[in-house]
Formats: sequence, C-alpha cells, structure tokens
Amino acid sequence: MSGRTTWDLSTARFAIYYAPPEAGRWWEEGSRWLGRDAITGRFLDAPKVPGLSCTVHDATVDARRYGWHGTLKAPMRLAPGARLGDLREVALAVAARHGPFTLAMRPGVLPAGSGQRSDFAGFVALCPGAGATPVNVLAEDCVRAFETLRAPLTDAETAKRRAQSLSSRQGEYLAAWGYPFVFDEFRFHMTLSDRVGTSDAAAIVDWWQPRVQTLGPMCVDSLAIFVEPAPGAPFVLHERFALGGRA
Repeated sequence: MSGRTTWDLSTARFAIYYAPPEAGRWWEEGSRWLGRDAITGRFLDAPKVPGLSCTVHDATVDARRYGWHGTLKAPMRLAPGARLGDLREVALAVAARHGPFTLAMRPGVLPAGSGQRSDFAGFVALCPGAGATPVNVLAEDCVRAFETLRAPLTDAETAKRRAQSLSSRQGEYLAAWGYPFVFDEFRFHMTLSDRVGTSDAAAIVDWWQPRVQTLGPMCVDSLAIFVEPAPGAPFVLHERFALGGRA
C-alpha cells in the first residue's frame, strides 16, 4: 500500500482496479513482465521472449505506467469537493457487496481499432474464458457507485477518446460515464503489451500460454485504489479492499 495520502486533487487521477494478491505468483509474474511493481515502485528485469522483435520492456511502455491490473472503474479526477475519504467509503461499500471468485485467464489479442496499420494486431492481454459474470457484475457496480465522485472529462480528454473512432453506443457511454467501454461494451482484461505487430503478438501469446496453465485460476479477492499522482506519472497501488468485507 502506498504510504502517501495527499495529492493535488486537481490533477491526480484515481482508478479502481483489480490487482492480484501481492504475495502471490500472479502478482509477481505480471509485475515482472511489465518491469515494475506498482506497490513498491521498484523496477524489475522483464523476461526475454523468443520470437519477439523488441524487448519486453519496449513492448510495454504504456502498460508499465499503469501497472499490473484489470480495470473496474477507469482513471478519473475527483469531482470538486470530493476527497480521498469519500473514495474509500464507496470502495468499502462496493467490496462488501461482492464475494471472492476465481477467473480462468488466457492470453489473446484485443483489436487495435480503426486507423491502425494493417500489420498491427492490437494489444495482447489476459482475458477470462467462461465464467466472467462475477467480474462483469463487480465492474458494473464500480462504474455506477463511484460515478458521483468523478469530475467531468475535459474537452481534451473527450477529444482523445473520440479519436478512437467509437461506436455510437460507446460515444454515449463516454458522455454519460466518462469511459466508452462500460456495461455491455466492457471486457475485463489485464494488459500485457502496447500495440504490437502480428508476429510480436503471437510471440507474447505463446510465451504466456503455458504460464497461465501453471499459475492456475486467478483469485479475485479484493479491489484496489490506484493513484496517478501527477499527469504522466506511474500509477501506484494505494489501498486494497477485501471482497466480502473481510479484514
């Protein structure tokens, strides 16, 4: 947990993420892959991957800044008058409404979207197979419950999102919820790369496939507040909240 509790609330962003238990192998493996531990802030040596045209470090520049996580409520600035204590209260309430569950994760490629070069596959991520309903329910609760604490998007933030060529429904969600990929447009995932070419994507998937089998189901037993202390700064895990209200 981050020891810092004060930030410039006009610029800091807060996100509600899932992060694997810090003492477990899922946390260690994912943090090592990205090259940074979002709890300690320590930089790590990423593995070497056969068939990858660049280093893992170069393939994970953006992903590393966000840390090893799965998004439940996308990064947001706090609304005027809202405080970190308000965020904690909502997190405690949401966590108490949901029990722990497991997800069978598998690596795959998520689409790059329109406007990308034809030789770019998209980005690689771990996604759940069957049995994703509990995490979808948890994410929907997070999207709704934290909404009163979210500051409106700036014009620049909105323009950046709309540059992704959103569908009409995604555009409506962006306007209403500050993020286009919610509810029926949501797909839980844990990012393994930035946008990469098709051959690099295949190399990453091949590297992760046997490892997810060895690691086994991912235990979702908490949600966490992550903080971006200043624009462009690495996100850090500030505090966890156990599902089911466990201590």
